[in-house]
Amino acid sequence: MRPRIALVLSAGGLRGAAHLGVLRRLAAADVPIDIIVGVSAGAIVAGYYAGVGLTIDELLADADVFKGRHLVAHSVSLRLPPWLQPVGRMFAGIIPRRLRQLEDSRFDTLHHGVSAIGIVCHDITHDCPRYFATGSEHGVGLYPAIATSASIPNMFPVHPLNIDGTLCQCTDGGVSDALPIGFAREQVLGATHVIASDCRSRGASPESADDLVYLRPRLEDTTALRAPRESLSKAVAAGEAAVTAAALERIASWRVSR
Repeated sequence: MRPRIALVLSAGGLRGAAHLGVLRRLAAADVPIDIIVGVSAGAIVAGYYAGVGLTIDELLADADVFKGRHLVAHSVSLRLPPWLQPVGRMFAGIIPRRLRQLEDSRFDTLHHGVSAIGIVCHDITHDCPRYFATGSEHGVGLYPAIATSASIPNMFPVHPLNIDGTLCQCTDGGVSDALPIGFAREQVLGATHVIASDCRSRGASPESADDLVYLRPRLEDTTALRAPRESLSKAVAAGEAAVTAAALERIASWRVSR
């Protein structure tokens, strides 16, 4: 039986561009991704790849033109009066156009061979993480789940989510579970093996396990809100470099051992 592989994409702000390099390297090696789980920046990558169906080349092209100031402009536009918001969006780069595409995405309509997606948010009302997945959406759509998961605290307003009939004020999933490996292994998603791309600037590494490949790109030049002058290309390259030949050999061994 073929392993059911989940790719877990961490929080990390602009550092999350490294997830694109990880994706490109895995795709080039023909690694099958059955499940994709994302939180904060990772939720954005997961949503556009599996939910919208953007190709890796399209995502990389976005990374080439994306700037930290676009996030700031988008944040400001959300706080403007409705009649002024279109003006604010003019300075937000590609964000408004991509968000419109994301609005049509669904938990049960996925792309690139992905059969399930999981998104993490933080519930401020009850001070706990909230997990949304294909087959376990709890009444929340994919677009609001992703938009909430990526709502950087103190930059974006909190989002009210109606979760199983209870209205909860929610924010960035990285607040409570910035690397949701356990979520990927839960029965609702059912991963037997996990590839974890960790773009956080801080945080402990998970315990090693035979069914886990842990990748931590080296991102000294990129912070959550600031990237080098050459845009996010260095972060993407760091993500690719993190997927070493040894990592690919371990992933390939999963297919043999099952």
